[in-house]
Amino acid sequence: MQDIFKTFERLFDNVIPKDIKYVFKEKYETDQTYEFIMIVEEKDLDIFKSKKSGGLINSVINMCNSEISNFSKKIVIDLEVLELYA
Repeated sequence: MQDIFKTFERLFDNVIPKDIKYVFKEKYETDQTYEFIMIVEEKDLDIFKSKKSGGLINSVINMCNSEISNFSKKIVIDLEVLELYA
């Protein structure tokens, strides 16, 4: 799971603009899945989960879980929104 996590970290570091703050962490591994969590600010939610294009997270998940993927288990990335209160 650590190798997959590092791969996602490099991908996100290269794809997500530097001014967008996010937290990406490993959750757990089951017999059938690798599960991760990503926390983003509410103002940046459209980049990660867009209704039009599916967003970055859905695109990555769909690609990783496609029939041509080399991953032995399904990828799950839970997206959570950090709500900031002033």
